[in-house]
Amino acid sequence: MRFNKKSIFFSASALLFLPLCSLAADFNPGYLISDAEITNYSAMTVEDIRNFLNGRKGTLNEYLTFDKEGVPKTAIQTFYEVSQLWKINPKYLMALTQKEQSLLENPSPSQKQYDWATGYGICDSCSMDDPNLLRFKGFYRQVNSAAAQTRYYMDNINEFTYKPDKTYNIDGQSVTISNIATAGLYNYTPHIAGGKSFWNIWNQYFTRSSHPDGTLLSSSEASSSDVYLIQNGKKRLIASKSVFMSLFDPKQIILASQSDLDNFENGVPIKYLNFSILKSDSSGNMYLIVSDTKRRIASEAVFKKLGFSEDDIITVPESELAIYLNGPDITEYTVYPTGGLIQSSAAKKPYEGLYYLISGEKKAILTKEIFNANFSGMKIKKVSPAELDKYMTGANVVLPDGWLIKSNTPMKFKIVNKKKVPINPEVSAVYVISGGKKMAFISSAVFSSMGYNNKNIKYVSDATISLIPDGELIAGN
Repeated sequence: MRFNKKSIFFSASALLFLPLCSLAADFNPGYLISDAEITNYSAMTVEDIRNFLNGRKGTLNEYLTFDKEGVPKTAIQTFYEVSQLWKINPKYLMALTQKEQSLLENPSPSQKQYDWATGYGICDSCSMDDPNLLRFKGFYRQVNSAAAQTRYYMDNINEFTYKPDKTYNIDGQSVTISNIATAGLYNYTPHIAGGKSFWNIWNQYFTRSSHPDGTLLSSSEASSSDVYLIQNGKKRLIASKSVFMSLFDPKQIILASQSDLDNFENGVPIKYLNFSILKSDSSGNMYLIVSDTKRRIASEAVFKKLGFSEDDIITVPESELAIYLNGPDITEYTVYPTGGLIQSSAAKKPYEGLYYLISGEKKAILTKEIFNANFSGMKIKKVSPAELDKYMTGANVVLPDGWLIKSNTPMKFKIVNKKKVPINPEVSAVYVISGGKKMAFISSAVFSSMGYNNKNIKYVSDATISLIPDGELIAGN
């Protein structure tokens, strides 16, 4: 497919971003992680944690432990439940287990490594065999104790040796600690080497160094006109212009070097529109394609009920159907398999009780911006509150993947020592939506170097931004 690339790419002008530059390439012992990151307990779902651990060389994805009451828990459950209990980022807890016992990457750890996973209760001169430390022994107890201690640091940092906005001699080096999270890490491990180890692990795993999922990439070389969607860390060729135009916005294409594109493994090409009807040339089975899932249509009667006709059927080889995940069959009892909008008849406000309903699951639409971005022009069906209650509640609808967003709240300043200091610096952040999460660029230089176009930034309300979970930071290539 071909586009006039000159018409869709502009160099990014100077933008304001969150003050996160200390998270870039150079290690700063006074700033190891932001307060917002260490307390972002909603950063990962159980499935996110499972997928992350499945991608590591370690064995935590299959490790079984026991909680304080002796109830069996997987390591995945442990990270998630403890993070929710103490409101501490599960990413931080996993990074801590790698820093202390290499559990994310060691394929054959000892039991002692599991038992002292986060190093809690162990000092430089302590022995892991000390009977006084047995109350801290065990994987669940270690993760729980580390999370509880970190939460206490965040809420009561003035009770401890290291505090923010103060300068200390640490290992012979003068260190000015910038924030509570960094102070807490030094109270936990009072050495620069330990701080640098954590910083390296955090940035290796949780500061993205390449284009995130949902990005559209095309080669900057004039000879190439292919466009790819980045999904699950792979590049998926969009096979035709008609498919592209039905799903994507040409303005969102990023021009990247061929070497950047080559860094991505090839994924399955995108050949068919969402909600296409594909028929196997061998079995004769018909399937509705919903994203990357194929759902078998149970009968001819169900096919007609969906409102499709014979002209909509695309006959394909069985090998092409094999690339799709199998979803549940569509039967006469499947509700809204292709999606629809419903709203409570009792609603008194425009977006009150408004949902996107697909396959029996309702997803709340909470702001006008989210509605217009996803469903503009679609008709809304009014239903009774009792009807709404019949459907399972899923995750809220957010803005589409690939969107660049920034707060529409003006920046405010105060004068400190004759200098303008922002009162609300958070509104300067620029995010890209990826996998239903918002990912912040750490600087305008990174934004520009990755080919993003500031003319594509959409200014949205803080209410809409707050509804979107935080994802990884983007540190560039």
